[in-house]
Amino acid sequence: MLIRVLSFCFIVFFSAVNAFADDPYTVSNVYVDAQADTSIAAQTLAISQGYVQAANIMIKRLSLESERISKGFVAVNELDAKKMIRAQGTASEKRSSTRYIADITVSFNQNAVSQYMRAKGLTLVDSQSRKRLVIPVLGADIASETDLWHRAWADGQFANALTPIDVMSMRPGLESLIGSLDGGNLKLADLKMIGEAFGVEQILIAFGQPTYSGYSVILKDVALDSGSQRSFSAVNGNSALEAASKAVMKLEDDWKASTVTPISTRSVIMPVSVLYRNHVEWKMLQDAINGTAQIRWAKLEAISNGGAMMLLTYGGDMERLRNELSYKGVSLRTDAKLGTILTRTGYIIPKPEVKKAEENKRTVQKPKLDSKNG
Repeated sequence: MLIRVLSFCFIVFFSAVNAFADDPYTVSNVYVDAQADTSIAAQTLAISQGYVQAANIMIKRLSLESERISKGFVAVNELDAKKMIRAQGTASEKRSSTRYIADITVSFNQNAVSQYMRAKGLTLVDSQSRKRLVIPVLGADIASETDLWHRAWADGQFANALTPIDVMSMRPGLESLIGSLDGGNLKLADLKMIGEAFGVEQILIAFGQPTYSGYSVILKDVALDSGSQRSFSAVNGNSALEAASKAVMKLEDDWKASTVTPISTRSVIMPVSVLYRNHVEWKMLQDAINGTAQIRWAKLEAISNGGAMMLLTYGGDMERLRNELSYKGVSLRTDAKLGTILTRTGYIIPKPEVKKAEENKRTVQKPKLDSKNG
């Protein structure tokens, strides 16, 4: 059966404009449907049920399955769900005199969630990896099936996942680029062009296949800056949306396993040289350090135009730290002269003679000040 890449021309990848940030404490697109004696009663019942559903999705996202099982955690009840809510939005409302249907988005209070999980003995994992752009590929040359597979990733609203999926609108000129990908043979050079167009460094290829009971999907995760690729075993769902949702959950579980440090692990203090080429890179590295679960504390010791000295306190497992940072587009390695260095992935350390020549060039070209003008 011909495998073909889904043309982005027909995908509506929405980036919804609303008050909810793309953070892991927000759960989007929760479908609610309830009936009662009156329209108001039906709406109240549906929203309450939606709160509970959203709270359980959020707790499952931010916790470890092994801990939920070992602690005997079953589900969030209605009272606790309402205590944790920060904001709520509604879309696609339909109502009658006795029925209410809608899609709701619920944002939860971080402190309240943290307190709840602590009380339940669950480890909170809210560190997000960098965003991925999804390319859905379907093993069926059937327009209706391909459209469903498109829609599953567009409607899944996965921007709030711990491994957020980029759902950006079509860009001018990309039709021919996507169309040039021959029969699903996605080369790294092609992926890099797509990544550059969308401003991402990570691409997720979702190979879907219709089955007699729903959909099966295999994932290939590609880091464009390092060229590394990882494949994940198949997951199955009764619908295209369920298969896509389970695929994202599989990515999240893998991410959580690589970022959570056992409580018994001792802390290690490590001096690092943070190297960057401009302010944008320095800000990106700061955000990565602050958002890395393995790093428990960071202190800035000194800073210059192209580098900074920092002391990092981390969980003690260097490989876990290196792996988590790599998902954020950051490289942690050792240099013979500089020791442990932290840079953006792909950054090449300038040779001393090149750096000196550049400094001399700047000195020569620097205009002299007129003494009269200060």
